Amino acid sequence: MSKANVDSKASYNVPNLERGLLVMELLATYKQGLTLAEIIEKLDISKSSAFRIVSTLIFKNYLQKNETTKKITLSRKLLTLGISSMNEQSIVEMSIDVMRALRDELKESVMLGVILGVKGTILEQVSSSYPVKLFVEQGTQFSLHSSVGGKSILANLPKEEATTILKAMPFTKFTDNTIVSKVEFKEQLKKVKEIGYAIDNGEDIQGIHCLGAPIFNEYGYPVAALWITAPHGRLPHNEFEAKGKTVAKYALEISTKLGYLGQ
Repeated sequence: MSKANVDSKASYNVPNLERGLLVMELLATYKQGLTLAEIIEKLDISKSSAFRIVSTLIFKNYLQKNETTKKITLSRKLLTLGISSMNEQSIVEMSIDVMRALRDELKESVMLGVILGVKGTILEQVSSSYPVKLFVEQGTQFSLHSSVGGKSILANLPKEEATTILKAMPFTKFTDNTIVSKVEFKEQLKKVKEIGYAIDNGEDIQGIHCLGAPIFNEYGYPVAALWITAPHGRLPHNEFEAKGKTVAKYALEISTKLGYLGQ
């Protein structure tokens, strides 16, 4: 490589970004965490610079600090990002045949989605057999509080991680049925975990109902959600329970393919 190329690449360096990455790489090797003083000592960076970097990463939920021990550790946000980016394709590959089978049984559009930050993202969809259907492009984001994808995953996340997301989530009102109370939403999440599936009663789009269930990996972590979506006339309230259990059955089939052995 020529000196010109080296100089060109060096000119793009962002010192604090570089130091931030070094902090996260260091903490990845210390599962029990390090104090700020230990981080400064091991990386040989100034106290003021380390404080700003660590404070920013804590604020953005990439790091967490135990106020009793003062130990700083990586947060589960990085795990979530890793799951969403590294395993998306394998989740889709494991899910697509099951999604088609669910579509064939219930005739409705089937969606597969994940959580990234305080939003959800559509990974894949299989269109309904009916001429009138809801089409959503891959990569479309969805709100967590008004979707079965968000509810299914949030209800089964570790408590600390779910709490962090809930604190940062906007509770925007989309329809008359949208849940905008955090207390009421938490109660619904308890219900979702209890019955094994989630309901969108026209909370995101007026007149559109959805039923969804979580997909777990081999560690029992909810990596994605599977759901059906349909006009309320084709998915009335009196069919929620039967079809919700059907969606949960297919979601479990995908979970099993990912190595999930059940609780």
